Amino acid sequence: MNKNVPIKVGIIGCGWAGGTLHLPALKSLPDAEVVAIADIDQHRLNQVGDKYGIKNRYTDFMELIKNNEVEVVAVCVPAKSHAEVAFAALDAGKHTFIEKPLALSMGEMELLIEKANVSPGKATVGFNLRCHRLVREARKIIREGALGKIESMRSAWTSDVRHYRDMPEWRNKRGEGGGTIIEIAIHHFDLWRFLLGSEVEEVSALTRSFEWDDQIATVNARMDNGAIVSSFFSELTSNNNEIEIHGRNGSLLISCYRFDGLEFQPILRTPGTISARAKKAIKTLSNLHQAVSTMRRGGEFMASFQAEWEHFLFSIKNNTPVECTLRDGMAAVKIALATAQSASLGIPVKVTQAPREIRPVGRF
Repeated sequence: MNKNVPIKVGIIGCGWAGGTLHLPALKSLPDAEVVAIADIDQHRLNQVGDKYGIKNRYTDFMELIKNNEVEVVAVCVPAKSHAEVAFAALDAGKHTFIEKPLALSMGEMELLIEKANVSPGKATVGFNLRCHRLVREARKIIREGALGKIESMRSAWTSDVRHYRDMPEWRNKRGEGGGTIIEIAIHHFDLWRFLLGSEVEEVSALTRSFEWDDQIATVNARMDNGAIVSSFFSELTSNNNEIEIHGRNGSLLISCYRFDGLEFQPILRTPGTISARAKKAIKTLSNLHQAVSTMRRGGEFMASFQAEWEHFLFSIKNNTPVECTLRDGMAAVKIALATAQSASLGIPVKVTQAPREIRPVGRF
């Protein structure tokens, strides 16, 4: 592979993930060239194609996969179709990027992993928060031992997306990959493992499903290193995406929408004092140049999509390991399967005893 030539990418699915998040990220990268798109909605396909100047457009995703010019396939279709499309791409020998979740059943994920093991193409799962600048800085701090033994983690992802976007019907149904557990909580399930370097043993969940499935969820978990996790998720409130990790030597707060959103609080110090606030103000001012650069790329959250693609393209060109493997993707889905079962039955569920497929609300 010529490292000086952009890698040719085809995107399957031109909805929110493909057309609004990944395509703009890819168009900003010199190492990528989007040469083809596919979507079953002809109107949306033409809208996106015209906006970004992409000539090769297909309503049949197999036609995109058969295009010999395409080297990388981005799977951005609804969750229930991830396995079918990703399997076809891997079977054709394409490098394959699969938007989360990897799939909705253990059987599908096992087949994808088996196919990826024999495919010449690399495969990764799109957990963009792994490549968020502040998340990576936080992981380094944790690994260096600055927090000491980790005791607990608190996280929250809330969004106002339901106030201004009309959702496709599948986004309302847990059994098809909709609702907060599969749509947003799964990102934090992955970060629990990524940041703490530990596996999830057991989860206990409470959800509300009035207007759509799992519109609000709280999830508590126990990690195998002894840490306790508590998280909250919603798509009907204000925007917030935070993770707080507490250790015996101090705590870390990661606020994913702020350029200065990484704060370390050592033990024996009280937050909010004049000296603490002064230090925070100085740090914010010193990082303003970083903020301007990041804002030009759409802010910290959008920059994480660019960063995950930069990593995947680098791994393809240099034959290095991918950041998020299909097994990482399967681990996050297993946590989601246990969480959905716990919410439906009202009892704690061990991840090793989770059902093998996502089921509609109440059907356990």
